[in-house]
Amino acid sequence: MSWIHTGKTQAFNYTGLDKNLAQEHGIRLPAQYFVNKWQLTHQALLMLASLNDYDQQQVMKEIEYVTRYPSTTYSTKHSLNPFRRIYRTRYPFRSYHYLIEYRTAANGQVVIDEIFFDKTLTGENVNSAAERTMLYHVGRDADQHYDSAKNHDEIRGLVLSAPKFAPTNQVRTEHAAVNGMQNNLNKAAWLMGVHAQAAYSSDTISAYTLFHNPTDGGMLDLTECLFDKLSRTKSHNAQHLAAVLAQAQQQGKAVKWVAHSQGAIIFNAALVHYRAHYGGRLGLQQLAVHGSGANVERLINIATGLGMKITDVRNNPFDLVPNLAGGNNLSPSSLCRSLKFCGLVFGPNSGPGVSPHTLPYLGIETYRQQLWMMGNHKKAAQVQRYIQIHAGKVR
Repeated sequence: MSWIHTGKTQAFNYTGLDKNLAQEHGIRLPAQYFVNKWQLTHQALLMLASLNDYDQQQVMKEIEYVTRYPSTTYSTKHSLNPFRRIYRTRYPFRSYHYLIEYRTAANGQVVIDEIFFDKTLTGENVNSAAERTMLYHVGRDADQHYDSAKNHDEIRGLVLSAPKFAPTNQVRTEHAAVNGMQNNLNKAAWLMGVHAQAAYSSDTISAYTLFHNPTDGGMLDLTECLFDKLSRTKSHNAQHLAAVLAQAQQQGKAVKWVAHSQGAIIFNAALVHYRAHYGGRLGLQQLAVHGSGANVERLINIATGLGMKITDVRNNPFDLVPNLAGGNNLSPSSLCRSLKFCGLVFGPNSGPGVSPHTLPYLGIETYRQQLWMMGNHKKAAQVQRYIQIHAGKVR
């Protein structure tokens, strides 16, 4: 359980959730909500109130479902009390993060006794597609920096660092991050810690909050990117992130975000969703964008319009993701560079040490030196020619 109830006297009293009670606890009621359709105990109310708006809405959808179908086959009888049932929510991929314990009262109404955070769905999974979109508090070694070109062993040290992560329902750290595509939880945890430290190099980051964007495989991840870019209705990832941003702003938390690759697409979509469904300024939030899968100019425009500061943009000129996928540089020379180096992003010769996309971009000279130290002298020579041609114009 992720809550501690406030005392036996009122913890098991139950009541209907009306407009006044919802407003008092910061709960946004669904548009088609009917008062007294279901009841909930005080401790279930406190748990619901602790969630961000996205989680609240999903949990209430599932409560509406068990209200209509209290004997649904998705629920199981309580092991000690057959009159109580536990419902494992189905949303969005058969199961969500919460368990709902409920019973039917004498008057026939459904009473929600408890809402549990379902810890069986958290953490790394052998099947990465079974991981869930959720927030993690990630502890990291504050001395693990990517601040210069590294050799094989130093890169390996970054990859094999073992960050400690625990699920959380809101941002409780000064820094937060949204990872890109094809990142399982372990990779996202170490990699986004490196990106956060590079983005805010003057800060000592011993912990940050990861908004984990789980991978469903290359093609489905690409489909998700296209959906967030082209559809008026945004993905569940983006809707969830928008709720997290709204909650942090409402609570007066200043958060330094970094978004990498697909994370920038999700962040852009989240801002669009936030503007349409929440409104208000995001002046306490700031964002660094690395290897952007989104168009940076559009992202800056919408962020600025909401009062959010963009503090750091790092796109490697040899990286096809910001150049082509993000539409940030569609010139013939950019296309040529991107195609020549795409094998270092996706191919068998790829890896964090040589990829122009994975690790934070620290400048073109550093990238040339990084390739040389990793033994890829041919690509290093191509970067050197680019430096010579663009002398004084690149950093």
